[in-house]
Amino acid sequence: MKESKDDSKKRRRGRTDETDLKKTPGQLIGLDIGYGFTKIVREDGECIRFPSAVAAIAPTAIESYGGPTADDEVVVERVRCIVGDRAIGKSDRFTNLHNVWWTGTAYKAIIAHATQWIPLQSTVVTGLPLHTFFAPEARAIVHDIVKSGMKAKTVLVSPQGIGAYYSDPTIQHPTNKVAIVDVGTWTTELIGMAGNDFLAHVSAGLVLGVSDIFATVAQELKEKLGRTVDPYEVERAARGEGDIRAQGRAYPHTAIDERIAQLAKERASQILTKMTDLWGPHGADFETILFCGGGAQLLFPYLKTYREGVVLLKDAQFANARGFLQIADNLYGTEARDATAHPTSNQAPTMDQSSDDSRPIAV
Repeated sequence: MKESKDDSKKRRRGRTDETDLKKTPGQLIGLDIGYGFTKIVREDGECIRFPSAVAAIAPTAIESYGGPTADDEVVVERVRCIVGDRAIGKSDRFTNLHNVWWTGTAYKAIIAHATQWIPLQSTVVTGLPLHTFFAPEARAIVHDIVKSGMKAKTVLVSPQGIGAYYSDPTIQHPTNKVAIVDVGTWTTELIGMAGNDFLAHVSAGLVLGVSDIFATVAQELKEKLGRTVDPYEVERAARGEGDIRAQGRAYPHTAIDERIAQLAKERASQILTKMTDLWGPHGADFETILFCGGGAQLLFPYLKTYREGVVLLKDAQFANARGFLQIADNLYGTEARDATAHPTSNQAPTMDQSSDDSRPIAV
């Protein structure tokens, strides 16, 4: 799960110069706001990733006097917030592991932080977990928050997991059935596609991600080390991006890795049971089964036993964001920055494009 130094630098790029951003015309954007990480893919090829961690900053008597602010600070609904890496471990970090977190301050803070990399008047495709996507009001709320928060030209809300299907044209076929298993921090999406059609009867959204794994290890380490351990710290250690330290010493990575592997095997077994219930013992109706999402790489050694020929998508954590960008290109094309968008391609999921405000109906 380790990244190269070059790859890591690319993903956690610093703030785009504000003057340059104002001069940059609106772009096509794939935006995947996950429970664990937020991923942005721009049409110019830039990829950004940061933890979806948000912590409130307690008001002080002189905070309104002015002065410099950090790049990772935003103000939402009169609340100062830290977004990203520096929020990890803060006592006032918001919890986002609930069904309506996209209505709260933390979600809006993530959007405000993401505007550092997203020009005004961009065309943005983003997603919602499948189990909430089919509620029209949920899509409308996310649409409006993203559109107003980013001052976007157009916003389209898609089901999570479908983005991964469009991330690589080589996996698409006019008639073949393809299954996608999108393993995230809090949810796992089981998606069925046939060509350009979403197969609702063989799709399901599960509140069954990898967050419990890291939270369990964090709680166990708290008891051993005598200090609070943030689940993000555990995940970061698992990725080889940092140590968990106490009393000036790093806790052994091997012990963390072994415990994570044990819990990952148990979680994979639960997901395999859900896959079997939905698709049968080996998903025989599907030409191929694709795995993606931030948790897929962790669980894939155990999930791949489902059947032969399963595929872990390259750059699995960015698969949805890349696919969302492709959907934006399919529907609106490169002229979306300069003219009214008109869908011209059949390479996007079946959605009603007649609405003036680009809110999709259920697929």
